[in-house]
Amino acid sequence: MNVDEVAKTLSAFVKRHQTTFANLGSRQTQILELAAVIGVSQHYAASGFEIDVENPNGVAEFVVKSGTRGHPAEYSRIVCYKDQDVVELHTNLVVRGAHDEGIYCVDVGIVTFGSVPRKRGKDKWICLENPELKSFAEVKKLVVYPMLLAQFLGIVHEIRPDFLEQPSPTGFGPGEHLPPTLISLGHFSGNSRHIADSFVKRGFGLLITVNFDMHLAWSRRDPTRSPFFGVPMDLEAIADD
Repeated sequence: MNVDEVAKTLSAFVKRHQTTFANLGSRQTQILELAAVIGVSQHYAASGFEIDVENPNGVAEFVVKSGTRGHPAEYSRIVCYKDQDVVELHTNLVVRGAHDEGIYCVDVGIVTFGSVPRKRGKDKWICLENPELKSFAEVKKLVVYPMLLAQFLGIVHEIRPDFLEQPSPTGFGPGEHLPPTLISLGHFSGNSRHIADSFVKRGFGLLITVNFDMHLAWSRRDPTRSPFFGVPMDLEAIADD
């Protein structure tokens, strides 16, 4: 991971939203998950959405949820809105599966506004109900190899299988909502690029994003750029951009 580029993205987010990060450790996995949700917010900003950061109990610090435990009201969320279209972004969000009572945890959950409680209630909060999950992103500090793609496909099948059907849901893509996305710091290995290309040919509404730290750097330089769409193929030129 290009730590310098990720750090610059985090710093820009802090300055823009007048917040700080609470209890941000040095674990690269945690930093990557935070960079992912900020990257998703950059996509929404580039798509014309206004972005608000909501911290718990009115505190100034952005509190990152770094695991499956904990009530979501105790952690920060990012609200993205454009006219009547409003979604929330959450990290490490537990959600009900689409086929049964199974519960899964997504690295970044894109959910309908108000579907995740802002305060504790009398009843224990178990998870987000599946219909409220609009989309999600999974984050890996790995090169993209064939079995990683197969694993991601399985996750989509369990929690948003409609993105594997034809036609896939509308309203997702450049300038719209982010479809289910695999975010990786690494590159495509072996024949994995051919597999990812075949997902498009098969009509799957998915996105595979590699070299994400470089995507963040490219997007940070222009607020109209999404780190997920329109990124130049030659990312080595970013340093001179």
